Amino acid sequence: MAPKVTVLIPTYNRPHYLKVAIQSVINQTMTDWELLVMNDGGVNVYDIISRFQDDRICYYNREKNMGKPVCLNFGLKKANSDYIAYLDDDDIWYPNHLATLSAALDENPDIGLVYSDLYAVKCINNHKNGKRYPLEKYIQVCRDFNRDFMFYFNHTLHVSLLHRRDLALKVGGYDESIPVLVDWDMTRKLAFYTDFKYIPVLTGEYYMPINNPDRISTRERKDTKRYKQNLRKIKADFPPEPWPKVDRISTIFPVNEWKEDIIEIVTALFDNTFYPFKLIIINNDLTMDETACKQALGEIGELNNLYIYTPEKVLHALEAYRFGIKKISADYVFLISDNIDSKFEARLILGRQHLQALQCDGIKWDIEKEMEGVNLFIRPDDFLDKTDFDKLTMDIKLAIVSRLPPDSYIFDFLLINSQRHYKDGNYKLAYQFIKDALSVDKGGAGVPFSTNFYSKVCLELGYYDLAEKKCQELIDKGYGADNWVILGQIFQIKKKYQRAVEAYQKGLNDIGLKEEDLDSPCFPIIFPEELSSFIAIIGIGDCLLEMKDFSGAARMFRRAAKLMANSHRPFLGFGKLFLLNNELDQAIDALTAALKRDKKDAESCLVLGQVYEKRKKFILAYDTYLKAIDRDKTDKMAMEYIFRVGSTLEKWLPMKELFEEYLELRPADIIAITSLSSIYFKLKDYNQAMKMSEKGLIFDTVNPALNKIYSESQKGLRQAIALQAI
Repeated sequence: MAPKVTVLIPTYNRPHYLKVAIQSVINQTMTDWELLVMNDGGVNVYDIISRFQDDRICYYNREKNMGKPVCLNFGLKKANSDYIAYLDDDDIWYPNHLATLSAALDENPDIGLVYSDLYAVKCINNHKNGKRYPLEKYIQVCRDFNRDFMFYFNHTLHVSLLHRRDLALKVGGYDESIPVLVDWDMTRKLAFYTDFKYIPVLTGEYYMPINNPDRISTRERKDTKRYKQNLRKIKADFPPEPWPKVDRISTIFPVNEWKEDIIEIVTALFDNTFYPFKLIIINNDLTMDETACKQALGEIGELNNLYIYTPEKVLHALEAYRFGIKKISADYVFLISDNIDSKFEARLILGRQHLQALQCDGIKWDIEKEMEGVNLFIRPDDFLDKTDFDKLTMDIKLAIVSRLPPDSYIFDFLLINSQRHYKDGNYKLAYQFIKDALSVDKGGAGVPFSTNFYSKVCLELGYYDLAEKKCQELIDKGYGADNWVILGQIFQIKKKYQRAVEAYQKGLNDIGLKEEDLDSPCFPIIFPEELSSFIAIIGIGDCLLEMKDFSGAARMFRRAAKLMANSHRPFLGFGKLFLLNNELDQAIDALTAALKRDKKDAESCLVLGQVYEKRKKFILAYDTYLKAIDRDKTDKMAMEYIFRVGSTLEKWLPMKELFEEYLELRPADIIAITSLSSIYFKLKDYNQAMKMSEKGLIFDTVNPALNKIYSESQKGLRQAIALQAI
């Protein structure tokens, strides 16, 4: 009896990781499978396979490297199962993977492909012993099935999916001329025939070494020209018609002369159009045959979705469009002129959406330069019926539409706006946009993907309970590694230090980086961003410091320094530790080292200012706090510290300007309002002192300091008026 699932593992020179991948297949709770391991010209791994002594594993050894698509096509032909699953030789599945996905396909006979969530694992590889060390686990790709978006970006990872074998054969298998993104080529083609179903369950991991530039995908991306042509070939790779799930769209472009700007338009159309389309060029330059036209286009001329038709005589534009329509079979046509905006990515999706929704014959866009010329999206029969061939006229009811994103891209529109507002510091707007994005239930990204950014926005706004709730919900569903670390940050901000330590430690356990791993010669690493394992270690150190466990904090700061060589934060941690222990020389040395690694870090300046203040070097302290404010103009603690030292130095006028600028950014900060009220009072600007006090009392009616300043300012104002009267 044939097995239910065939698992395909192509392998090439990664024997250390291959055995781990195979073991993860053997560990599946669903046991009705066969595994085909196909060695693609790499080191022979027969010894690894034979050690498993499992009759369900078949090994094929090819001496010549032919590429991953060739291996996968071989596997599809050899497979004995109705269901196909994929596993790369350096990735793993959790034991629930095949059981979860095969059950979903069984329960949905009309669905051809199902897919789950995977953790992306940033790691570092020890090439000498084959060991790898995980540094961060997070959800990189997670989305409800969205066909339009699938044509733009592959949101069904190869390792995460299970599909019906007959569909893969029907689409023609894998394109063996494509060296990279072969998985996207397949899933794009499958989307022409079937819907996919997203199963929001975590079922595996795929590894992304930060120190391995020799991966095929990395190498291919370095040659940008070759990589771009590879993308074009994928987008031009259509399965045989009919397409039950995809509309046939042709773009028709009459070309009178093959000038450079025409070639640029054609190239941009291919590079910026993601929905499947055929480009039909009506060649009005009768001195050029099809071969010459394709040569003029260079590598663009090699694409399978390009068609060039040359009429017997030069045609008027209207005649050319009619000529082109009669050459093709399409559901919609987009008739363009040489003034087209060829960088409008979602145009075909929008045109189809509007034409289906509006009572009109055709669609044009409110793009000024396109108003002249045709640039019309329409059904082909409607165009033929509503144009007069003899009079060269059109009687078409048009709708002029905007460039707003299509419904299928609404999540991405909301997310991009949220990220933009977050970057600009408009956190309330960022929150509203990400909240709206999370409410998109069909075709949007899953909560495991969005929670990291959602939590960042919530933390800026002080919505700690909302962020905590979202993280806890995901942890309860099995998404632990990344969300435990975020939860640790939330507890740390809320000053629940013991709970933060516990959350960070659980995050480290789920990530899998052990303390002894840092003794490997792979460490310390240099990396441009803080990885979640590092965030957790530093977070534990900071929390232990707050809990007065100085030896424990020092151990974690040393551990963090062993992990990352280019981070300032271990030195900052030691600076805080030395300050608390009154070891001020060592504190200065540590904080100076921190600022050498990150000259823009406000907190290091803040702690260094405290050291100077403790030494009664108030001018140095004041100047250092100024540097902290210059690095972060919304730093609440820096404003409190500079007011304390500035008051000692009686720097009322420069502090007035600082606090006025700060309160434009943080208008509800009651401590800053109180400080500025006091500064106005010291400057004898009693009117301003009273106004600022009144503003603060709106937020805190019983604030004793503000009430006192207000009362004293009234008294000072009366005295000033009395003196003027004399």
